[in-house]
Amino acid sequence: MRWHHLPMQVYRKVNNLQGFNVKYVIQKIQDQCTLFLYALSYFTRVPTPASLEFDKQQFHKANAYLPIIGLLISIVMAIVFYLCQLLFSEPISVLMMMSAALLITGALHEDGFADCCDGFGGGYNATQRLKIMKDSAIGSYAGIGLVVLFLFKFILLGDIAGVSSYHLFMSLLISSTLSRYSALCIMQYSDYVRLQETGKVQSLANKLTTHYFMFASICALLPLFLISLYVAVLVLFVALIITLLLRALFIKNLKGYTGDCLGFTQQLAEISILLLLSTVFIS
Repeated sequence: MRWHHLPMQVYRKVNNLQGFNVKYVIQKIQDQCTLFLYALSYFTRVPTPASLEFDKQQFHKANAYLPIIGLLISIVMAIVFYLCQLLFSEPISVLMMMSAALLITGALHEDGFADCCDGFGGGYNATQRLKIMKDSAIGSYAGIGLVVLFLFKFILLGDIAGVSSYHLFMSLLISSTLSRYSALCIMQYSDYVRLQETGKVQSLANKLTTHYFMFASICALLPLFLISLYVAVLVLFVALIITLLLRALFIKNLKGYTGDCLGFTQQLAEISILLLLSTVFIS
């Protein structure tokens, strides 16, 4: 080997290695952007590119971005509240904020909550409950449940907004992300019961790998740094208890979970967290 050629050979190898790494990193970023768009298209009504193609093998990984979707929704809600309170009273601003969230998600989680109210209220066995939950009609249990749910949200958000806008923003961030993480935990540690379904729903039921689940966990826990350690521990404890109780309820009555159960979990976890934060902030 001629030693004067060595620097050029080293440069070429390093250059090729850098080129490979750059392409690899770019591809990984593109893959994650695709997963985020999957999550955005399924869990919200936000328009996504028409060129976005469904990949059955990868679609379930979009669940890892569920806490981030909750984070973005809470930011939009906070912005809507801030703008509305410049013109309207606080109660009207809270209503506008809640309406904005419903428009963004298409009432996806509220629909699941309503179906579960009907299923668990009117069904006497797993088969009958699943059949009722599959029915798109709203029964008396669903109607009553939704009224109570929205009243709770309106009162709790109004109480927190009365403390300060900053406390409201913190509460929205924490409740939106952590409640969706609770639903994700149900998916991760329970079995999906509607095995006959195909397409996106069946793909989403697949469990996340460890590193994707850890990513979702970190994203869900980040907003807790906005509050004191004591309150953060209380919030985590409440979210854990709600998740474990609902998981036991679903397994006992349905032998697993459905998509409606995830909406039910998200809504109850959100209300429970808001109730705790409201109590702490007002006291």
